[in-house]
Amino acid sequence: MTKDELKRVMVIEKWIDGHLTEQDVARNLGISVRQAYRLKAKYRNGGAPAMAHGNRGKKPAHTLADSLKQRVQHLYQDRYFGSNSTHFAELLAEHENIHLSVSSVRRILLEGGLRPARVRRRPKVHRPRPRKTQAGMMWQIDASPYAWLEDRGPQLTLHGIIDDATGEVIAAAFRPTETLEGYVTVMIEGLRRKGVPLALYSDCHSIFHPPKGKRTIEQELAGEPQSLSTFGRAIADLGMIHIEALSPQAKGRIERLWQTLQDRLVIELRLRNVCTMEGRRKPSSTDDCRFAGNP
Repeated sequence: MTKDELKRVMVIEKWIDGHLTEQDVARNLGISVRQAYRLKAKYRNGGAPAMAHGNRGKKPAHTLADSLKQRVQHLYQDRYFGSNSTHFAELLAEHENIHLSVSSVRRILLEGGLRPARVRRRPKVHRPRPRKTQAGMMWQIDASPYAWLEDRGPQLTLHGIIDDATGEVIAAAFRPTETLEGYVTVMIEGLRRKGVPLALYSDCHSIFHPPKGKRTIEQELAGEPQSLSTFGRAIADLGMIHIEALSPQAKGRIERLWQTLQDRLVIELRLRNVCTMEGRRKPSSTDDCRFAGNP
């Protein structure tokens, strides 16, 4: 019994023995006189054990079955390993018809030792730059080399463009390495879908700006034109302003996009068993490597 329940027993016994009045009992226990009489009747009928809460030792009605918890844990280990709790809850609802809240999924994984406890985020050192006010004012472009296919295929580089104002992914394409052809591909797709943006934000890769492209002070005073890369000349012909980021934090929005895709896209590609850049599935024992664009 808890400390409060033991106190109730002692007070009720003193009341029954005539040492306290009903008003004293109600005041000491912080209840009404009517409730005091109810407790007295419970004590007479069941003794001290009747003072304990009636649900003690019982399983809550809304608790999840152990079999369901084990199934969720096995699915995570066998098929969805590496996904975060939010994504895993979405995958369970989409593929397994198991509808659980994110907090329930996180608790089940923690109970099975499958996910580390949440770590408090470190405070941000860099103040985020305010977003542009309208879509199309500035695009951020970058590439991310990563083991997107895990051990099923070669390491690829994902080229992508994100709108600075809305966070919309404008275009993305896989290539074996970070190449001019990859950037041109996503730019053509972005221009086809959204038109020409006012500015393009990139890093200082030589694809965007040649290593010796910056003019000296003497060259600027002499009015010599700045040398441009092939990509730089193309966006200049389109009338776009090219802005170079001096650090990864400066283009933090597309850097966060890579974190999200490395967390989620890798799982989706695994579920579709994609093993090549062209989107082909890993061959089974009975068939050849087939296209998996619509699994």
